[in-house]
Amino acid sequence: MKNKDELIKLIEYWQNSVDNDKYFNRSILNDIPTNSQEIIDIVGVRRCGKSSILKLLIKALDPKAVFLYINFEDPFFIENNNPQIIEVLINTYKEYFDQGLTHVFFDEIQEIKNWEKAVRKLRDGSKYKIYITGSSATLLSGELSTLITGRHKSYTAWPLNFAEFLSFSGVNIKNKKELVVQEEKIKKLFDVFLDIGGFPAPVIGADSELLKNYFFDILEKDIIARYDIRSKDTVKKLALYLISNSGGLLSIESLKEPLNSTFQQITDYLGYLKDAFLIVEVPQFSFSLKKQSKALKKYYAIDTGLAKNVAYKFSEDKGKMLENLVLLEFLKAGKDVMYYKTSNNYEVDFVLKEKNRLNQLIQVSWTLSDSKTKSREIRSLLGAMDELKLKDAFIITYDEEDIVESVDKKIYVIPAIKFFTRSL
Repeated sequence: MKNKDELIKLIEYWQNSVDNDKYFNRSILNDIPTNSQEIIDIVGVRRCGKSSILKLLIKALDPKAVFLYINFEDPFFIENNNPQIIEVLINTYKEYFDQGLTHVFFDEIQEIKNWEKAVRKLRDGSKYKIYITGSSATLLSGELSTLITGRHKSYTAWPLNFAEFLSFSGVNIKNKKELVVQEEKIKKLFDVFLDIGGFPAPVIGADSELLKNYFFDILEKDIIARYDIRSKDTVKKLALYLISNSGGLLSIESLKEPLNSTFQQITDYLGYLKDAFLIVEVPQFSFSLKKQSKALKKYYAIDTGLAKNVAYKFSEDKGKMLENLVLLEFLKAGKDVMYYKTSNNYEVDFVLKEKNRLNQLIQVSWTLSDSKTKSREIRSLLGAMDELKLKDAFIITYDEEDIVESVDKKIYVIPAIKFFTRSL
């Protein structure tokens, strides 16, 4: 192969990157095994730290393990983009580096066309432990998923949660005392977290311009190029509309005219935006699956920092920013989140579902200082608590704390900082 020398240099470069990069611990590492017999796939929005997660997994390997790490976003693969290159990489590594290869780590695997069968062949014909990442929620929902049913395990990577953000910012809380002692510093950092979000590079470098680049990279690489979209302006307008109206109920029908598009096209584009993790969807809970499927859904930005930098007037509504951030913190913790509407059509921002049971109701409001706002939030919660037979609920505010009691029910008003540090 004429590119053999290039391949050797490529492998050497990416192997060295594992030791050369700087790392911060990520909570997802507690869940991912390093010696699984199943293919491990990690999916998540572009630039959320999947590469670092793979490299941290490599760092955790048994010293006797022999690994190959390749990032398929390398320019080398623009001209060498075919599924056969995967087998060539393996053979080149074994010939020139180490015959005893045990672990294979393929980063952003979706960049290789028709990669699925090559990975399946690799899985069936060897004893390698295989780890792959991709920037698509449907990375393994197609052919490969069918081919390896029961032989892969999926994990979702997110931008930093608040505990990780504190660690990236040099604050490591080991006990309750440190949480109390550093309370003022943590409050200031929470304001920064709300403002710049959780993408690792902007957090470390405090460069918010990166977030605009991320937005356009996701649109161009993970949506427009992947799905060969010709109406680029339409999908961009839809993305900006959803992010700018974060937390609002979406009627696709109402967007047909302003986007000059069809119902089906908007539906398809919406699916692509979700698949690329640019937006997240929150459905309405109903005991009737039919009603639930027909109900309008709410959409939120993948990151408040990204939203602030690209959306129209997103940062002017602090309540919406906080609501978006609270949702993301739940999702990063693996919670199943929906919204709820009472029989009187009062809305509750979030309801948490666990083992087919609704166990927590949450409203988010920047402040309850306005009596009408407080009355509205409490009324919605009390109605939902009656219907769902729950005795307590929560209102997350920026910095207010209280307990509202009503007969046998309690609504806990808690400041955001208490919610975001609850697991520390």
